[in-house]
Amino acid sequence: MPASKERTAEVVDYAILHGDDETCKTFNIQRSALDRYKRTYREHFGESADLLMKLKKQYTTDELKYLANGKGLNPSLINRPNISFEGEEVCIAHVTDTHIGDESFKDYLWDAFIQECSKEKVQMILHTGDILEGMSNRPDQVYHLTDVGFSAQLDHAERLLKETNIPIKCIDGNHDRWGIKSSGLFAIKDLAKRCPNVEFIGSDCGDVIVNGTIWRLWHGEDGDSYALSYRLQKIVESFTGGDKPSVLCAGHVHKWCQIFTRNVWAISGGALSYQSHWMKSTRKACHTGFTIIRATIRDNQIIKFSPTFYPFYQ
Repeated sequence: MPASKERTAEVVDYAILHGDDETCKTFNIQRSALDRYKRTYREHFGESADLLMKLKKQYTTDELKYLANGKGLNPSLINRPNISFEGEEVCIAHVTDTHIGDESFKDYLWDAFIQECSKEKVQMILHTGDILEGMSNRPDQVYHLTDVGFSAQLDHAERLLKETNIPIKCIDGNHDRWGIKSSGLFAIKDLAKRCPNVEFIGSDCGDVIVNGTIWRLWHGEDGDSYALSYRLQKIVESFTGGDKPSVLCAGHVHKWCQIFTRNVWAISGGALSYQSHWMKSTRKACHTGFTIIRATIRDNQIIKFSPTFYPFYQ
């Protein structure tokens, strides 16, 4: 007996969103049966069927879900991770500058961070670079390493990042890029391939779309500023109007600060590592900790933004 119109639509619509392999597994059918469903689908829905097939090829599953909810999609945002959490309230953690491999990093910092993320039901983690300490040409750096070489640091980071199933979106920082500059080693891109829950979204800068709002991850290679807010202000001022994010999460300077300017919620995330030997010698303070953000998003706009900084003290 031919499948009903409703059953055909159910199976093929699922295939459009989730792919053929997942559909065959979910509905316990063979690929040949799925092909028959698709032929019947075209007979029932005509041009609409071909249009949906084209959409499947052009957009990711997350983007299709986003479109299905009646929200517009800026073409410039294609290929950025597009996350649609249920409801208006989201809980996202921001961590930065772990410098795994340096003596300034301690495993218990990461463990405490992950425990708090689990306790607060964090839905996604954003890491804004310098995941690893890296290997520089600074003569004294090697004396302050706990893991010598990118290989050892990658193994250490892999073990820690796999301690959680929470999705982690990350960019690389200047320390991570020492390998690129010296030998073409894209360390964080390789780290993401090792960890199923980790996605590398850009070098030095990357965007994640959360319920229709742009959250920009930023590292930079600039210096510290006398006023904590000044660096964030200058970064936000540099954004082009049509490409301005709703949220900026910044790393690199190991200082925590929050401002709201140009309708951008901007956070400098401190560091999940202690003051390094180099920072002590150059009189640079370090705000050790992480941030958990609770935000209310309605109609593609952030109407409430509440970041909480969790400091560590030795």
